[in-house]
Amino acid sequence: MIGVIADDVTGATDVAAALSREGLRTLLAFDAELPVTEEADAVVMGLKTRSIPAADAVVTSMAALRTLRDAGATRFYFKYCSTFDSTDEGNIGPVTEALAQALGVSTVVTTPAAPIHGRTVKDGHLYVSGVPLHQTHMAHHPITPMRDSNLVSLLTPQVHGTVTTLPHSEVHTGVAVVRAAIAAAESAGVVHVIADAVDAADLAIIAEAADSAVLTAGSAGLIGAIGRRQRASGRTAPAPPAARTAIIAGSCSRRTLEQIASFQASGAPSHRVVPEPGQTAAELAEAALTWWDAQPDVTSAMIYSSSSPEERNGELPAVGELYEQVAGLVARGLAHRGVRRMLVAGGETSGAVIRELGTTVAVVGEEAAVGVPWIHDTAHGVHLVLKSGNFGDVDMFTSVAGGEQP
Repeated sequence: MIGVIADDVTGATDVAAALSREGLRTLLAFDAELPVTEEADAVVMGLKTRSIPAADAVVTSMAALRTLRDAGATRFYFKYCSTFDSTDEGNIGPVTEALAQALGVSTVVTTPAAPIHGRTVKDGHLYVSGVPLHQTHMAHHPITPMRDSNLVSLLTPQVHGTVTTLPHSEVHTGVAVVRAAIAAAESAGVVHVIADAVDAADLAIIAEAADSAVLTAGSAGLIGAIGRRQRASGRTAPAPPAARTAIIAGSCSRRTLEQIASFQASGAPSHRVVPEPGQTAAELAEAALTWWDAQPDVTSAMIYSSSSPEERNGELPAVGELYEQVAGLVARGLAHRGVRRMLVAGGETSGAVIRELGTTVAVVGEEAAVGVPWIHDTAHGVHLVLKSGNFGDVDMFTSVAGGEQP
């Protein structure tokens, strides 16, 4: 079994989709402390450790490691964001080193490359659709602004061990050369080997060269290549039912805003959560659910708090946590009303929804978009799409809601 520790919920769904795509029966788990007893080829632990203090991220990740070991995992992967979202303190470096120490691993091969999503690494620099990371919208991220594209420069302040790169000239040469380079790094005491990769063929070479590695790290790109080399059981998850879909959007990413606009342009109903001073999450959620109840009972609809940079300038301070609470309460209210299909946009929003629904383990199914699978919470009978803000085509909300008619 492959055990994956992911640093946020939508990142976990991305990597789970990559494994499921290769035919592996994949489970998503959301509580680092709860045992996973259902049989699977891979278990992905979706945590919320990307933006918390590094020491707390390490503690939670170590709990997840223990749970995955108890579930039968013998090979492990630390999944972080393909845009390397982090600060000088972490959490990518500290968690990687803590996992390596616990597993007795001296050298970890790592790469955020995910060519399927336009993320590539060349000469140790990270590119997003051909643009250096620091020249993209990630330079203005409110929590983890990425103002450098040099991965060595980004990772080094976070770690105690030595960092080096595996250049594309060696990766492109083949498995034997890459395997020798990894062995040489290990002999030299290097802890972190950042591998260049510009396409799926590069990731396949790295995965084969690291076949014996107990721990590797990166985005969904490398673990997908690793999963391709695993024996698949062929067991599949049930398809989502044909029914109305509730869309809950909290991400303020450019793509999510485009998806909201496309959904509204289609004529579908939507309700924006806009708090007044002193309003509570419970009051805002109740208003949203009252609006939902007034919609035709076969019509998909959207409840959202997403806003443009201009709109955010006029918002109340510290409103982000309030929006997360509202999203969770809305999802719980919808589930109580019998809604069985939900699309949730945004990592923090998805985490809030999972907590309020009480989802602990879900089976990964077909993809609604690349890297965005349906997951089935069998305990509560709810089918969910948990979408990272930047994922999916512009018309994704409309296409997912197209399954509304029973």
